[in-house]
Amino acid sequence: MNAAGTVVVSGAGTGIGRAVARRLADSGFHVTGVGRRKEPLDQLAAESGGAAGTAGQIAVIAADVATELGAAAVATQVASAGLACVGLVNAAGGIGGAVPSAAGLAGIRLDWQASFESNVLTAVLLTEVLREQIERDAGRVVLISSVAALRGSGGGPYAAMKAALHGWVYDLAAELGPHGGTANVVAPGFVPDTEFWAGRLSAESRKRRASQTLVGREGTPEEIASLIVWLLGPDGGWVTGQIISPNGGVVLGR
Repeated sequence: MNAAGTVVVSGAGTGIGRAVARRLADSGFHVTGVGRRKEPLDQLAAESGGAAGTAGQIAVIAADVATELGAAAVATQVASAGLACVGLVNAAGGIGGAVPSAAGLAGIRLDWQASFESNVLTAVLLTEVLREQIERDAGRVVLISSVAALRGSGGGPYAAMKAALHGWVYDLAAELGPHGGTANVVAPGFVPDTEFWAGRLSAESRKRRASQTLVGREGTPEEIASLIVWLLGPDGGWVTGQIISPNGGVVLGR
């Protein structure tokens, strides 16, 4: 993998995406950080020594990659930077709620549609709009899923949407392989220090979830980031079409 190119990271403003962007920059990669909110992106760029929106260690762009316009804006910035697109980390996503006024089947439909847009379309649109550059530059793609895709989430659309990425990555890996590229899914277990879990945990529930792992503790965004950066680095080029789940042993053999 050519470290002179840029790695696009969606969801780079917070959580695992932010940890990935920072670790990549610390490893010498140029990063294009993408997110819907400008303020955390500007903070990320400033902390990493690059001016916001410019070609430093981390360049940033505020865009909603669940939309065609947002995804296209990212591709335009990557092309204008004149750097190879050597990697893409799709870390955008999360749990959305239905429109408060919607009830019954209408509410269920809106809830599932919002989850599809957040967790599936963000990855598909950004990957497809960058596909030509990724293929040309033998780029590597990482999709961020969840252990919920392997065992369920207890209800709602989230697990099903993340599982959709698993089926897609097999085809994506086959398509990128002839160009020298790779595609993999990383499906983390319980990593509470992210916005995904904001407001959803008590001290008791956090401790209980951590105790369910074989190692007796929760994971960190930095641990997940280290695995993702390895997949993008010089030693990760023979790993493709895989579902890798760092989950502390909550789910075995995956």
